[in-house]
Amino acid sequence: MAASLKPSGRAKVAAALLAAGVTVGFASAEVMLRIAKFEYHPFPVVQFGWPDPKTVVERYQPDVDLGWVGRDYRAILATARATRPGVVFMGDSCTEFGTYPRQTLERLATTSRGLSQGISVAVGGWSSIQGLQQLQRDILPLRPRVVTIYYGWNDHWVAIGPPDAALRRTRLGMWLSSHLRLVQLADKLRIAWSTGSPAERPNRVDLTTYEQTLSLMVREIRTSGGGAVLVTAPSSHVEGREPEYLRARHLRRLGDLVPLHQTYVEATRRAARTAGAELCDAAAVFERLPPPIEQYLIRDGIHLSAAGDAAMADLLSGCIARADASRAPR
Repeated sequence: MAASLKPSGRAKVAAALLAAGVTVGFASAEVMLRIAKFEYHPFPVVQFGWPDPKTVVERYQPDVDLGWVGRDYRAILATARATRPGVVFMGDSCTEFGTYPRQTLERLATTSRGLSQGISVAVGGWSSIQGLQQLQRDILPLRPRVVTIYYGWNDHWVAIGPPDAALRRTRLGMWLSSHLRLVQLADKLRIAWSTGSPAERPNRVDLTTYEQTLSLMVREIRTSGGGAVLVTAPSSHVEGREPEYLRARHLRRLGDLVPLHQTYVEATRRAARTAGAELCDAAAVFERLPPPIEQYLIRDGIHLSAAGDAAMADLLSGCIARADASRAPR
């Protein structure tokens, strides 16, 4: 029967057989990977190291653009769309887990009623790259009066795979990576191929990209008619007494911690100057607070303690008021 087919017919049959063979092959490989219980999730566990799988399940939910968001994130945005918040607090776990946003709003309520309402949309484990994506998709449409931006830790940790700027995926790509083991296997091979030894790996966000990203965020906020506040990240780290847990995967050498973090603090300052943001220089101010500085941060030297949250609220409330006063009328 095949012999009686015209050349075009035989080509179609051959193509159909090839397609069927490839489909069966892929399906068989997918089944075998599932039987072997193979899984590989580069977002966020493999790429970022945190949140871990347990935390992802308990605290976060996947987001096709941002990787992961809090379980109440969409509800917070829905309420904000109806009420238009005066202040939006952006950042990573230092903001998500801190009480300073609430305390800041309480202080502002005594001086400016329009700034007494706000929301925190910070997400643990995020870098400034995710912050920019969040700003463009979710925050600018809210048209807040002031946006505070507090990054500078996750950006300078070593990336396990490609740097953050190279990781943005299409919605289809995120779905396929979440559901197909073959795509996960391809992710694993791709990351292994593109990644050298820890000493050769890039930062999640290199210094130049970090500064440019903050500057772009500030310009977009100002263009929308809002005021922008850039916050430098305070620390109680001391050279020679760096937290040992950071050696495992966050840094190339533990001794890099203090000078590396300082370069990103300086980049935050430069971005504020060049883009026209209000600089809330918490890193400098905390060093001038009544000692010891360790009382203002928890043992990791990164996240704020109760005293640190109160000090940050005292500082930031003034920065927000100045940013609001200097924004373009709309």
